[in-house]
Amino acid sequence: MNIEKLTDGILAGDYRSIARSISLVENSGYEIKKEIISRIYKNGNAKIIGITGPPGVGKSTLISNLAPLLAEHGKVSVLAIDPASPFSGGSILGNRIRMQANLSEKGIYMRSISNRLYNGGLSEYTWDITKILEASGSDFIILETVGSGQSDIDIMNIADITCVILAPGLGDEIQAIKSGIMEIGDIFIINKIDREGSYFAIKDIRESLNMSNKISTPVIGVNSITGENYDELVNNILKMEKKKGNDKYYKKLKMVIMETIYDYYSNYIDNINYGSRLIERDPYTVAEEILTRDSKKWKMGYNEL
Repeated sequence: MNIEKLTDGILAGDYRSIARSISLVENSGYEIKKEIISRIYKNGNAKIIGITGPPGVGKSTLISNLAPLLAEHGKVSVLAIDPASPFSGGSILGNRIRMQANLSEKGIYMRSISNRLYNGGLSEYTWDITKILEASGSDFIILETVGSGQSDIDIMNIADITCVILAPGLGDEIQAIKSGIMEIGDIFIINKIDREGSYFAIKDIRESLNMSNKISTPVIGVNSITGENYDELVNNILKMEKKKGNDKYYKKLKMVIMETIYDYYSNYIDNINYGSRLIERDPYTVAEEILTRDSKKWKMGYNEL
């Protein structure tokens, strides 16, 4: 496999190279992923727009409308995360079915991937894939999460702008007030404002933001059928500054360090001579004795990091 040719294709914006690289990042080992990212790392400077919200509020429809409007201001890519089955591990990638044909006609690259049961609303490989899309020349990357529960807030570690989408009449505004997504939202969007109660939902969100000292946070009601207020949403996205890259970088660095340590020590742990009578003693004491006995071996690896 010619990784140099592949990464040259990414930098040239070749869709086949982008797609192949994303598949390799998802399915190959550490060394291939490292080689791809190291070759493209310094390229690109996209504004990453996170789209999150409960299922059924119209995230995919909103992205289908928003992406072409942003494309008038630069190159746009879309990465959508779909949930995997907790039983089979499979995913139907429904976002690809709903959005890809529409967006590709407008020259917008769209990729849908499974979260592979990774917690937090994203995929384990989200950071790496956004780097590939950045290096391909994207000015805007729209990143759609699996959904938003009270703990699905990893989007804040990757996105420059986090848009929380809600809809009237589903109780979502109350859920937002209760959960952590009130803290991560840079823009709140009430979709389906043609529905009854939409302006009460906007009022509730604004009052909650006032109580959280986020009075300047935009709350925008949109109608995805008529396109009402999409211009206001685009203007807010364009005028917001990118976040400093330090936080995103150090979050990923910690993940890579943990992955490296895990890989190193999992091989070591699998080769420990446990002995047949260890089960007669509690595992905490035995683990402490093994680590003390072999401290020179495992501390060597740690210090080298």
